[in-house]
Amino acid sequence: MRIALIGRFEEGEIVAGPERVTRELFAELKRKNFQTIFIEYFFSGYKNSSIFKKLFGKEALNNNSIIRLGIFPLISFLIKEKYEIIHIVNLQRFILFLFLVRPFIKSHYIATLHGFLKYEIPSKNYLMKRYFLDLWVEKLVVKKCELLIFPSKLLFETFNKRNKISEGRYRIIPNGVSEIFKFQNTNFPSIENSLRIVFYNGSGDEINKGLDELSVLLKKAKCKIELFVLGRKGEVVSSDNTEIIYRGLKSHQEMIGFLKDKHFVIKSGVFDTFSIFVAECMSLGLVPIVNQNVGINEFIRHNVNGFIFNHSSSTDLPDLLNEIFGGKYDLKLISANAKKIYEVVNWNRISERYYESFERLIK
Repeated sequence: MRIALIGRFEEGEIVAGPERVTRELFAELKRKNFQTIFIEYFFSGYKNSSIFKKLFGKEALNNNSIIRLGIFPLISFLIKEKYEIIHIVNLQRFILFLFLVRPFIKSHYIATLHGFLKYEIPSKNYLMKRYFLDLWVEKLVVKKCELLIFPSKLLFETFNKRNKISEGRYRIIPNGVSEIFKFQNTNFPSIENSLRIVFYNGSGDEINKGLDELSVLLKKAKCKIELFVLGRKGEVVSSDNTEIIYRGLKSHQEMIGFLKDKHFVIKSGVFDTFSIFVAECMSLGLVPIVNQNVGINEFIRHNVNGFIFNHSSSTDLPDLLNEIFGGKYDLKLISANAKKIYEVVNWNRISERYYESFERLIK
C-alpha cells in the first residue's frame, strides 16, 4: 500500500497539536516500513516561500521522504504517482486544489479532523484573515472524503449534529503520546503549601483556551494555588490565593524536566477535542482535572485516574480543589493510574489503528 500524507509538517522543533500528530504518525508509519511519503506546501512564513514557489516550487527534504510542492507540481505529482491512500492529516487552504481535481486523482481520500472551526475561528478579522477559506476546506473535507477520523467521540458528535455522517464513514482514533514519555520514573510530589497546577495556553491568539475564565474559578478556592501557564500570556492577574506564573512553550525533553515537581494538569471549560498535552502529563504522573467539554475525558474516571468537574458550575472546581488540598483523595494511587494512559494511546498502537483504517478502505 502506498500512502501520501498531506498537510503542514511545520518548521522548527516546537509545533502545535495537529502538526505534532502529523509528525508522529508519519514517523511511526516510516518506522514500520510502510510506503509513506509526506507532501506539504510552501507556506507563508517558511524561509524560502514565495509566490513562484507556491505555484511551481518543488523541494525534497529528509532523504526524499518529505517533499514540498507548489500547486501545479502537487496536482501533477498525485495524478502521476497514483497513491492508493491520500490522507489529509491537518486542514490547510491549499487542500482546496485536491478537491478541484478530485476526478483526475484515483485515490482514496481520508482526513483527520482536529477541531471544529465554528468554535475556534474568532469573529474578528474574519474577512481580513480569510477565515472563510478555512471553513470551505472543512466543508469539502467532511463532504468529499471517503473516511473521516476524529480524535474523540466529543468531536465526532459535534460534527455529526450538523452533517449526519453515515456509519462506516468515520472512525474515532485518539491522538497518541510520544515514546519519550514512556516509563518516566517519577513519583507524585508531596503537597505542602500549595497545589502546583499546569495549564497549556497555546502559542497564538487564534483559539481561546479559557485562561481568564479558569483564573476566576481558581480564585474562589480557599487553598493556595500556583498556576504555571505554558504558552502565550493572558491578561489575568494574581490574587490572594492564586499565583500565575508564565512559561514559554517547551520541547518534549524540556517539558519532562519542568513537570517533575508539578501535581496537576488542568483544562478550562472551553471546548477541546482531545488535548495531547493532558495525555502527556498523565503519562508522567500528573493528575488531570478536566470537564465534560474536553474530549480526553473519555479516558478519565473521576477519583480513579483523575478528576472531572462540572464547567457549568461556579463552585464545583473550587470545592474539588479544597477537598484535594484537604487530603480527601489518594493522589499517589490516582497518579499511578493516570500513567497507564500511555498503554492505551502510545503511537505504536495508534498508528496500527490508522493502518487498519487504510486497509479496510482499499479492500
